[in-house]
Amino acid sequence: MRTDPLISNMVETAIYAQWLHRNWFIPYYAHWAKGEVDMVGLDDKTQAPKWAVEIKWGNKCFDHPGELKALLQFLRDNDLHSAMVTTLEKEGVEEVDGIRLQFVPAAVYAYTVGRNTLIQKQRRTI
Repeated sequence: MRTDPLISNMVETAIYAQWLHRNWFIPYYAHWAKGEVDMVGLDDKTQAPKWAVEIKWGNKCFDHPGELKALLQFLRDNDLHSAMVTTLEKEGVEEVDGIRLQFVPAAVYAYTVGRNTLIQKQRRTI
């Protein structure tokens, strides 16, 4: 199954939109000559990457996690041992060269980020 790049872009935008409701958090992305990672969380003090998310709208990456070369290289370069990867509908955990990749459907991930944001905002106002 071939994924439509327009839908992929909309999914990425929808997930970013959920994170942007957190006025206490800034999501980043990593881009360099040989690749990119869709979303990166940085440590407030050191500005070093703490976590990464690769946003996909398809299941190919679940079936072939070794093809996530840019993500895997970013994780190795920054001494990170896990990352989240969204899919169309598959979920599970795969390990590639000692790196743990947690796969979750993009819709579930977007919902979870939105729900957690609302809960955290309520706690901040109490």
